[in-house]
Amino acid sequence: MILGCGVDLMEVARFEREVARRRDGLTQELFSASELAWCRRRRRAAEGYAMVYAAKEALFKALGTGKVGRMAWGDIEIAWPAAGGRPTVTLSGETAAVAEDMGVAALHVSLACTRTLAVAWVVVGRNRD
Repeated sequence: MILGCGVDLMEVARFEREVARRRDGLTQELFSASELAWCRRRRRAAEGYAMVYAAKEALFKALGTGKVGRMAWGDIEIAWPAAGGRPTVTLSGETAAVAEDMGVAALHVSLACTRTLAVAWVVVGRNRD
């Protein structure tokens, strides 16, 4: 059963500008070490930053809360299997508590990127009762 879905669209150039302006402060605030490593392995790290950020924003929207209270960017981690395949989402902290209270049992994320735009679609669901 679907509990919610969220989508977010992010401009890659916006991340390029913000990273240039704020340096590592921005990326350290938004991304885990493994997310940073994945983004930096890409030909254009800003494309990776935009996709991961869009996924986190889309997840907050799918929960129906937005990023509120004690929820943190670090509560959400996007990971990619070493052998390829679709990304996975792991929750912790306040965001995990909110998802648990909602009965979330499944998280699905789909990401896409062009040179200019990144998009993420997240669906949260629970098992059938």
